Amino acid sequence: MVDKIYSSMHKGPFRILILFMAFAMAFCVVWDPTLFASNTSSLSIWQGLLLIWATCSGIIFGIGFLPKNAFWRYLFHPLPAVLILACGLFYFFRISFIS
Repeated sequence: MVDKIYSSMHKGPFRILILFMAFAMAFCVVWDPTLFASNTSSLSIWQGLLLIWATCSGIIFGIGFLPKNAFWRYLFHPLPAVLILACGLFYFFRISFIS
């Protein structure tokens, strides 16, 4: 089932969207790292690790790299990555521009 979801998501526009979201998340962390640091923000360490994983997974999927081994496809699956990236970008824009 995971492979079926992976292959259905492996379309050009969706890959570009995930790649754009991953680069945007990386830019947000570089732009204001204090929003994501565990000592100066409301994020926990595990949330920061999830954002790093989602960014890496989004870039891996977005550039079109398809891992051959099923373990790596499951580890870097784009569906949880896109959800985490969307939450991270929402958090950044909510904190940065609204408050």
